[in-house]
Amino acid sequence: MTLHSADQLLADLEWLLEERESFVLDYPLAGFLIAGWRSNFKRLSDQPEPIVQWMAQAKSHFLGTYFEQLFSFAVQHFADAQVLAEHEQIHVAGKTYGEVDLLIKNRAGMIFQFEIALKFYLERNDLRPHCWIGPNKHDSLVKKQTHARNHQLKVLNVEEGQSWLKSFSNDTAVTPNLMIFGRHFYDLNIDAKAFFEYQKYSGGWIRLKRLFALEHFIDDLSEAKKPYWITPNSINIDIKQINKSLYEELAIRFEHDPRPILFSCARKLNAYENSVFWLFICPDEW
Repeated sequence: MTLHSADQLLADLEWLLEERESFVLDYPLAGFLIAGWRSNFKRLSDQPEPIVQWMAQAKSHFLGTYFEQLFSFAVQHFADAQVLAEHEQIHVAGKTYGEVDLLIKNRAGMIFQFEIALKFYLERNDLRPHCWIGPNKHDSLVKKQTHARNHQLKVLNVEEGQSWLKSFSNDTAVTPNLMIFGRHFYDLNIDAKAFFEYQKYSGGWIRLKRLFALEHFIDDLSEAKKPYWITPNSINIDIKQINKSLYEELAIRFEHDPRPILFSCARKLNAYENSVFWLFICPDEW
């Protein structure tokens, strides 16, 4: 059992409820939330034990599992909807055909099948149509959407899916709802100066050899540890600056592990204000 910081959980939950960053939301969560959810959130902030205990029940420490557990809490406590099923597998000929992430009935009696994901995609326009790809290059936004719409959101169309669905409702009409939350990491390698002067996006990526191009725009880098990739880590913060020491440290790490490294940073807005910025630093060959 992992006990997460209450402050971290509340920050991540608020990020989710406000739907601050996403790639695809067929039917936004806002359309399912109770009218006074912010008052409920305030009460939870004053007494956070329910979310701490709920998140401690997650079956693994992986980021995907963490987000699924967080989303489940959000729906159970803040949505005006009836949860019919969660993480139910549909079997065809004795084999798993697919899984239903979440099945709910809204206040109007409509049934929705939610396919939920949290993704962190980096911009690579040279790889079109896969111009948004995962840091390990195995995943892309196009692949995720294609699989979700052509398979995961159709598992209830097969005979076995329809039979399973009838155990919940006489009406087997289901509205699919793909929800891909997550963060865009824009390419900073070509013109970082123009990006920070003219864009308000909160994420970017850069190759290690170009790192010093960012030193006038961001500082106070803190490496993000999974599963705390949604909002900045609230504890165990090790602050670093863009300098020779950080460059050499990352160069050595990349020799043994070529995976990009995620940092939360302070973006300099002016002499008095900063905002949170997320940066993937990648090997030069990425």
